[in-house]
Amino acid sequence: MQKQDKPGLSRRAGIRVVSYCAALALALGGSALYGFNMANQYRTQLEYTYQRGLEDLSSTLHNINIALEKGIYAVSPAQVSSLSARLWREAGTAKSALSQLPESGGELTVINKFLSQVGDYAMALSKKTVAGGQVTDEERNNLLNLSGTAKNLSARVDDMRASYEDGRLWAGELQAAVAAGNLPDDGGDAASGFGASLMEAEDSLTDYPSLIYDGPFSDHLLNKSPAMTGEAGEVSREEARKKAAAMLGAPSSMIQDDGDEDGVMPSFGFVYGSTVISVTKQGGYGVYLRNPRDVGEEVLSYEQAVEKGRAYLEGLGLTGFKESYYMTDEGVCVINFAYTQNGVICYPDLIKVGVALDNGEAVFFEARGFLMNHKTRQLSAPVKTEEEARTALSPVLQVESSALAVIPTDGGGEKYCYEFRCRGLNEEDVLVYINTETLAEEEILILLKLDGGIMTK
Repeated sequence: MQKQDKPGLSRRAGIRVVSYCAALALALGGSALYGFNMANQYRTQLEYTYQRGLEDLSSTLHNINIALEKGIYAVSPAQVSSLSARLWREAGTAKSALSQLPESGGELTVINKFLSQVGDYAMALSKKTVAGGQVTDEERNNLLNLSGTAKNLSARVDDMRASYEDGRLWAGELQAAVAAGNLPDDGGDAASGFGASLMEAEDSLTDYPSLIYDGPFSDHLLNKSPAMTGEAGEVSREEARKKAAAMLGAPSSMIQDDGDEDGVMPSFGFVYGSTVISVTKQGGYGVYLRNPRDVGEEVLSYEQAVEKGRAYLEGLGLTGFKESYYMTDEGVCVINFAYTQNGVICYPDLIKVGVALDNGEAVFFEARGFLMNHKTRQLSAPVKTEEEARTALSPVLQVESSALAVIPTDGGGEKYCYEFRCRGLNEEDVLVYINTETLAEEEILILLKLDGGIMTK
C-alpha cells in the first residue's frame, strides 16, 4: 500500500500565508498609525480653535471695558461716534470668538445679549449725539453698569485662560478622550469642563442692568407684548382648533393637538398630517402654518401667486393688504403683505404667505409681525408736502413713484414717511423714506432683483 502524505501546507503555501499575514499586520499597523495621527491632528486643531477663541474673547472684553470707561466721559459727537464704532466692532468680534467655544450643552443667552446690547446701545447714543442730543446722566450710569459687567466677565475669562495654560481646564480631558478612542465628533464631553466654566460665567451676571433705548436689543422690545393679543380675551382649545381648521381648509375633527407655546405670545399648537399650526390663546389669532409637502411642476406666475395669497388672507378675514417683496424657493412663492390704512402702507404690520406654484395652495403663513404691531393709527395729514420731501432726496436719484408709509425703527417705534421709489446711478431700484414732519432721511433701501424674487438690503 502506497504511503499517503500527511495533510498540511506546502512550503510555497506557507510562505504565501506568512507574506499575507505580514502585509495584513503592516496594513493594520498603518491604519492604526493613520488613525492616531488623525486623532492627534483633530486634537491639535480643536485645541487651537478653543485657544484662539478664548484669547480673542479675553482681549475684546478688555477692549470693551476700556471703551465703555472712556464713553462715560465722552461729550462731543465725534468722540462718542468713535467710541461707539469701536464698541460695535469689538462686540462683534467677541460674539464670533464666543461661538467657537463649547457651551457644555447650555446656551449663553445672557452673555450674547450683553454683547449685542453693548454695540447696539453705543450706536444708539452715537445717533443721538450726531442729531444734536446730549448723553444724559442715566445713560452715563448705564455705560458705567455695562463697564462693570464687562470687567466682571473679562476677569472670569482671564481665569479660564490661566486654567487652560496650566492644563487644568480641558486640555487634559481632551487628550485622555483621544487616547481612549472615544472623542465625539464635536469634541463634546472632552470640553465639558470648559463649557461648565462658561456657564458659571453666564450665571454670574446676576446684576446685569436692563437697558431701555432706541435699538433692536432694548429690553422693552425683548419683552414686548403683542398689540393684537394684549387686550383680547382667552379662547378655548376647541375654539382655537376651529381657527386652525379654517387656516387649513380641513374639518376641525381631523386637527390633532400638538405642543403649546409660552412666552410673549402664548399659543395652542395643532398638527394635521405633516402640517403644523399655531393659534394664540388670547384672541384666537392664527400665528403660523407650515406645510412641508413637496411641490410639483410650477405652473403659476408671480402675479397669480399674489392673487392666491390675497384670496387666502381674505378667506381668514384679513383685508386691506398690499404685496411688497417676495422670494420663490423650491416651488413656493413667499409674499410679504403689508397692511394699509386709508392708503398708507403700514410696514410693521406684515404677514407672509407662501403659495405653492403647482396648485396655488397656501403652504406657509406667518403673522407674528402683524400680531405684534397692528393697531389703528392716528395718521393725520403730513406736515410737509410731497414736493418739499422731494427736495430732501439726493440729486442723483430719479423718482419713479411715491406713497405714504409707516416704517418701523430699530427701537420699536414708528416713523410716518413719504416712500420714494427711485432709479439710482447704476439703474438699481432705490427706496428712500423721508419723514413727513421733519424731512429727515429716515431709511434707504436698495432692491435686489434675484432669480427667485425681490428682496432689500
